[in-house]
Amino acid sequence: MQYTDGSFADVKSISQQAMCRYWARTAGNLRFPSLDQFRPEARLHDPKQLIIWSVERRADGHTFRALYQGASVGEVFNSSWAGKSMEEILPPALKEFGLAAAEQCVSGGCAIYNVFSTYNSGGHTIECERLLLPLGREGRVEQMVGSLQLISMAGSFKRETVIRHFEWKTDVSCAIRIYFRRSPAIITMTSEEREARRTS
Repeated sequence: MQYTDGSFADVKSISQQAMCRYWARTAGNLRFPSLDQFRPEARLHDPKQLIIWSVERRADGHTFRALYQGASVGEVFNSSWAGKSMEEILPPALKEFGLAAAEQCVSGGCAIYNVFSTYNSGGHTIECERLLLPLGREGRVEQMVGSLQLISMAGSFKRETVIRHFEWKTDVSCAIRIYFRRSPAIITMTSEEREARRTS
């Protein structure tokens, strides 16, 4: 899979883009924030759509083990991921690029944004936007936060059955890595974040 360099503006999801900006602001002058620092409010991004992975180093690469799995993610995959590795839980059709994206996130210390799509039985497109953000200390990635958002071009769908369509056919239409470069444009709060702060 070929990755291209992009910016937060390339992230289509409003809530995922807001989380990218929060991640950058929380990092301050560091490459990325630690897990203790990273505490986005539920109004900024629904925690039911999040996954937190620990990063375990091996001689031949990394193992990514689930520390937290949001309820919506559990519904889509029809399983509990607690303590399991990414390699164990990803369906075969999603495993190669899923693991490759995680490796890109850890090795580059950068945000990774993917969009992949499939079709339902009526021929309508279903897209999944996946965002990975590195977390850690002293420039070492120790965890990753993942966000999954499903979008159907034909309206509603059943979370508990949608994974079957991705297992049948998956096309990757977007593969972007985003290196954090501090600038006013990157760290400016979105309108949703300003509203959340005003009402908190």
